[in-house]
Amino acid sequence: MTVEHRFKVAMIARERQDVPEWVRERLDAIPGLEIAYGHCRTEAELLAIAAAADMIWTMGSNEVLTPAVLPKLGRCRAIFRSGSGMDGYPVAEASALGIAMCNSPESISEAVAEHAVSLLFALVRQIPFSDRRMRGDQGCRVSLRWHISGSTLGLVGFGRIGSRVCEMMVGFRMTLLVYDPFTPPEQVRRYGALPVGLDELLARADFLSLHCPLTDQTRHLIGAKELAAMKKGALLVNTSRGAVVDEIALIDALRNGQLGGAALDVTDPEPPSADSPLFALPNVILTPHNAALSGQFERNFWEASIQVVNECRHGDVDTHCMNRRERATRPTTT
Repeated sequence: MTVEHRFKVAMIARERQDVPEWVRERLDAIPGLEIAYGHCRTEAELLAIAAAADMIWTMGSNEVLTPAVLPKLGRCRAIFRSGSGMDGYPVAEASALGIAMCNSPESISEAVAEHAVSLLFALVRQIPFSDRRMRGDQGCRVSLRWHISGSTLGLVGFGRIGSRVCEMMVGFRMTLLVYDPFTPPEQVRRYGALPVGLDELLARADFLSLHCPLTDQTRHLIGAKELAAMKKGALLVNTSRGAVVDEIALIDALRNGQLGGAALDVTDPEPPSADSPLFALPNVILTPHNAALSGQFERNFWEASIQVVNECRHGDVDTHCMNRRERATRPTTT
């Protein structure tokens, strides 16, 4: 008699009781799936539940999936991070071992895109600053220097979030510029946007919105040189990762007027220190990295996660794999 191999998943970021009951019921209904739960904070805790796992499932920031521990996960075919960002995860080392790095950005893309657009409108229309003046009995004489219609929006990154922002802004009669070396130009044009190089985008954009992942190549992608190349008084929105922007250079540009304002859902470090100059700048809007949250967030988050686990259970690690081009072929372990 042939014994069917059970696909073992190690959920290393939640105890069983911390996963919603309806999610557990859905997972339990997947044939051949076996899940071990634990909130692992050390390598020993990780290996206790994941040493024989076919798939590692985590979420949020990474504490224990280090380059050193990966070779000890001999059966692991995929590491799945619910959500989008892979910064802090050993992607290169996993790729070299043939491990698929999977994520589920579709679970948050709509909410993050809405947040980015909301921040842009809040900056352009000076809404938080008008509110503060009204509450301080200073009237409503806030200078409105910018205008959405007829302006140029530059999008850095054109994945699910950047492309959704583009769709939302098409109706405002804007010129839409996109810099993303990994997206085919014809795909950008289908959205009504123009693919350009970063230098051209910075020189032409009235507003800059960042939607790229944090990698070695994008860390401080927007620094002093790039900010100086922008139009004087331009606006910046960042809902990607704080370290995509050189924060010291950003603060200088906001102080000297090179930038007219910034709206930041992410900072570097995060959260910002209590004495961060960002808090004292009158032309900055800050939100606490909550762009992904919405009334539908939890349901979307878990539904997308269940889908990825189910795909991997049935041998499909490529649909949600973000390192498919880099990863080597891993020998089969029986």
